Amino acid sequence: MQGFILRVTKVKDEDLIVNILTQSHLYTLYRFYGARHSTINLGYKIDFEIEYQTGYLPKLRHITHLGFPWLRDLQKHMLWQRFIRLLYDHLREFEEVDSFYFGMLERLAKKLTRQEPRRAFIEEYVRLLEFEGRLHSDMHCFICDLKVQNPTLARAFLPAHTHCVPKEPFDDKKLLYLFRYKDTQFFDEEEIERLWQTLQEGF
Repeated sequence: MQGFILRVTKVKDEDLIVNILTQSHLYTLYRFYGARHSTINLGYKIDFEIEYQTGYLPKLRHITHLGFPWLRDLQKHMLWQRFIRLLYDHLREFEEVDSFYFGMLERLAKKLTRQEPRRAFIEEYVRLLEFEGRLHSDMHCFICDLKVQNPTLARAFLPAHTHCVPKEPFDDKKLLYLFRYKDTQFFDEEEIERLWQTLQEGF
């Protein structure tokens, strides 16, 4: 079975509780002496087995790290881990999950080999919002419900008037292109950083 490590929690001395996202589940597993194993790290993709035991958390067994070449790039690795933490917070209450989320991380892992990381995360985040039915491309302010041109964006990329949410606005044509095509090509670096900061407010 393959999955992405979304959270690692230390318990006792060197034991760990590990939350792993697979195609269909978010597992909570126990690993004895897990702190000794470099294969257990936030954001790693692993192959693993589960050993079930009555009355206790299932055990994480037979782990193999399925690495990515960009993990050696410190900036990409840190941004990846930040995105992973946000995804865990978003999914933490679920045990069964749609395959979309695993597929999203698979796509991101491939895109990060060639693409600027913040752009990749923003594009996939827009896909996530669309998948969950939360992408507001009608350009109505979520505060006053009136049409807005050149909106600012609140958490979850909700459009708003600048007098309703006092932040710097975006060109609505650029936003509509992003929302439709999941493509950040028309945003400059300053705008990308603002989109990334908004994304980090939470899914």
